[in-house]
Amino acid sequence: MTTRLTPTVRILATLCAAYLVSQFFRSSTAVIAPDLVRDIGFSHESLGLLTGAFFLAFGLTQIPLGIMLDRFGPRRTMTGMLGFAVAGALVFATAESPVMLTTGRALMGVGCAAVFMGSVVVCARWFPPDRLATMASIVLAVGGAGNFLSATPLAYAADQIGWRGAFLAMAGLTALIAGMVFLLVRDAPPGHPYHGRTHESLGATLIGLGEVFANRRLPLLAAMAFVAYPALATILTLWAGPYLADVHGLGGVARGNVLLLTALAMILGTLFYGPLDRRLDTRRGIVIGGALATTAVLATLAAVPEPPLWLAVSLLALLGFFGSYSVMVMAHGRASYPEHLVGRAVTMVNFVNFTGVAVMQAVTGFIVGALSPAAGASPEIAYRAVFGFLAATVITALIYYRRIGDAKPSGDRDRGL
Repeated sequence: MTTRLTPTVRILATLCAAYLVSQFFRSSTAVIAPDLVRDIGFSHESLGLLTGAFFLAFGLTQIPLGIMLDRFGPRRTMTGMLGFAVAGALVFATAESPVMLTTGRALMGVGCAAVFMGSVVVCARWFPPDRLATMASIVLAVGGAGNFLSATPLAYAADQIGWRGAFLAMAGLTALIAGMVFLLVRDAPPGHPYHGRTHESLGATLIGLGEVFANRRLPLLAAMAFVAYPALATILTLWAGPYLADVHGLGGVARGNVLLLTALAMILGTLFYGPLDRRLDTRRGIVIGGALATTAVLATLAAVPEPPLWLAVSLLALLGFFGSYSVMVMAHGRASYPEHLVGRAVTMVNFVNFTGVAVMQAVTGFIVGALSPAAGASPEIAYRAVFGFLAATVITALIYYRRIGDAKPSGDRDRGL
């Protein structure tokens, strides 16, 4: 006797698979960064720009993406854009210069830009409003296995077949998952108002975008979105690998093992934060608590000179756990807008989110470069300066964000969500 998967389970599993490849591409440079410096000749400043290229392209794609999600639906939008990720992986795998590597990273950023936002829109239509954060956290957590792939497995693959071979394999996997999205995902359940919508004219689309900008909560949300995930991503997708190599002398597989631990911590943190809004009936309070905990970890990494390896690894894992509160920033943003603006609203918040990553990674690249010799390992003080800079940005944004009104799950129905 066979058991058929329900539509919601089938769709959620496919979204998780798509997010897996997005997470892999997003964080893959951390473990192979020393290899890229050796093989291609990157400087620390260029390495920051390389990694940031993914996030800058990802962020810039968000504004047109919101329009596409509302007009064409997540299924077609995600499928088409994943093709750019396939092309980016192929360019990256065959690149012989920093320019080509950066181009490949940028294409991967464009291709992955629709995955999580498309998943949020799909989940917002298939599940009750007060469960959006929980469903989004499941996508983030299960899809977070991509962080696992970009840690020890990528380090091992780089040792066995080279980092180029690993990216060729991921290009093939990404193409397969794009096909799954097209075949298995549905934009909304039967009977949902989405199916009876009238297509907006270009003028109405632009008016809707104007409504998103006019929301008085947007600047406060943007302040937190600019630092919440960016502070976490700047360390765990870029500087954690070089830090472990330069300060603690870890080789490729050992670095991968530590990043594997931080990926697990991120998954556990995401699952921890996801249902908290329904349990505590607050989103603002959870974001404030997560930001304070993240600041404390970053400040400790900045303040403690020459920490033993066990302490450094523990703090990186805590950063992964507490820094995962950005899922609640997105839920707060979604709850601040009506259904017909959901695509444009969440992508606007995500635009700020990933623009923040690009800026943070570029700035920290210059910080490390300014405090490092022209060649060779970067000193510990360079990384401590990065940790301190990020702690300061998070607490500054939090001071501004705390002025925002809450968006409680208990009030979702009253707001017509």
